[in-house]
Amino acid sequence: MKSKSKAKKHILMVSRPICLPWDEASKNFTWELAKRIKDFKFHLLTYKKLPEKFSNLVGHSIYTSPSLRLGFLQKTKLVKFLFSIPKEIDLLHFLFTPSKLSSSIIKAILKRDRLRGFNRKTVQTIATLDFEKINKDNVEAYLFGKKIITHSDFSRKFLEGLGLKNVQRIYPGIDLEKFKPASKDKVLMKKLGFSEKEKIILYSGEYARLKAIDDILKAFSQLAKEHRDFKLVLACRIKSRADINKRNEIVKNLKKQNLSNKVVFLGTFSEMPKLYNLADVFLFTPREMKGKFDIALVVLEAMACSVPVILSNTAALKEVVKIKNSAIVLEKNNVKYLKQNILKVLTQKKLADQIKQKARENCQKHFDIKQSAQNYKKVYQALTK
Repeated sequence: MKSKSKAKKHILMVSRPICLPWDEASKNFTWELAKRIKDFKFHLLTYKKLPEKFSNLVGHSIYTSPSLRLGFLQKTKLVKFLFSIPKEIDLLHFLFTPSKLSSSIIKAILKRDRLRGFNRKTVQTIATLDFEKINKDNVEAYLFGKKIITHSDFSRKFLEGLGLKNVQRIYPGIDLEKFKPASKDKVLMKKLGFSEKEKIILYSGEYARLKAIDDILKAFSQLAKEHRDFKLVLACRIKSRADINKRNEIVKNLKKQNLSNKVVFLGTFSEMPKLYNLADVFLFTPREMKGKFDIALVVLEAMACSVPVILSNTAALKEVVKIKNSAIVLEKNNVKYLKQNILKVLTQKKLADQIKQKARENCQKHFDIKQSAQNYKKVYQALTK
């Protein structure tokens, strides 16, 4: 007689709306993670319905908008849902940056849950920390998970230094079958107005928050006057009034310098693998990473496509370079070095080819979503056994 298969444990992923477009790192990562771990049943919070059907995924349409900015109504709906968590849920996985207020509400919900006889385990994935606010005296006001997962060793060591014993680092991963080297897409080149002879510099980040754009534009304006075949693509989504103001300022300054025809502005772009493979160099040189993933997924995506990447040496971000010379890491806020290294990559083919090969290998060995999923699976299994 055949034995019955063991029932799958149920995990609720508490996150922003899991829906199209794929324009935000935490929800992108949540989706990629959940659909790959078939041993568990995942419950995802969405707007209308999940983008695709998978046998191990259940969608809960609690949000009234796909917006990443959770307003009062959205937050109220989330709290209301958490106060009536489906009985079958065995574990809650929280995937957002905690605040004192959000953590206090969740702790109250979990306490109420325990009084009702439930003993659900909790995981918090901390993709980024506010190092200025969190200290030994208040860390427990932010972090409540039975298991705390960080995206970097830098954040793990910081939390362990505050006395936490339940912290583990799991690097985020990307889909290496989606993000891989490919020839330049001629249709996209034509659409964006590029010729095959032109060298494409790509920045995919934010206009205001990371404080990277000024250094990039200063370096590019100098290069563009010396090299007519250099073009810059700014693939930055608009998230705030500050972003709008910064973009308008950039447009005015480019017009004054007679460089408007050298820069292409893109917002949320649906075919990022094609865009990465169009680039001859990818820049991610923030002066600060406050509020951004310790390990920026756009950097991994570019590296996986074998695009030479230039990074700034912010504490956690430089952990991306696990294999030596798989990217160029520069002192932040140094326009001179940035200009010099962009020029090196675009004019020294041997150097560029070496970086390309190691960049892809770096992602294959350390930042594959399949490996990330296996690591999270072990955490889930340990907590639900």
